[in-house]
Amino acid sequence: MIDEIAMNRRALMGRIGLLIGAAALPPEAFALPKGKAAKKFLAAPQFATLSAVADTVIPADETPGAVGVGVPRLIDGMLVTWASADTRGQIVGVLAAIDKLARDADRKSFAALSPERRKALLVPYDKDAMKPGPKPTEKLTALQAMMAGPPVMNPSWVKLKDLIITLYYTSEVAMTKEEIYEHVPGKWVPSLKITPGMRPFASGGPF
Repeated sequence: MIDEIAMNRRALMGRIGLLIGAAALPPEAFALPKGKAAKKFLAAPQFATLSAVADTVIPADETPGAVGVGVPRLIDGMLVTWASADTRGQIVGVLAAIDKLARDADRKSFAALSPERRKALLVPYDKDAMKPGPKPTEKLTALQAMMAGPPVMNPSWVKLKDLIITLYYTSEVAMTKEEIYEHVPGKWVPSLKITPGMRPFASGGPF
């Protein structure tokens, strides 16, 4: 079980590196920034928007949500040191777009809205963002194409949402309280009745 968790964590860490445009991420990239002297990339209003978005995507319930495990601080720290210039621009742009959506609708910043109102605005925003988009003009490698998935209308939002979710599931809370290991998923029920006269066979035919 421990080996499986470690393997899943390594896969998630690799995915985060691809999402932020980094070739590789060392373990310290996943440590929460500490102290007042820690460098920040996002200005205070942008960070407030990011925190409100993260809290809307994964709110707290029986366990801490994305904000409770430090996802916004992790994203900001990665933007400082590890993210590509393109990723930085995408994240800043989508945060500005979400804040503008709130100001146009309610004349308030997204961070100033109630959780219910944030969700009411973000759900249709997400739906529109996920609509099929134009095919990319640049040629992608097989790995990039697999990571990008089908083209969507708002890839910047998809990247931010994916970062929030993936970083959350690398946290200790998610690994130990959200994910459940089932040694036997359930009772095995064959689709055919097994009789003593039946013989096994593989793809090459009966043997």
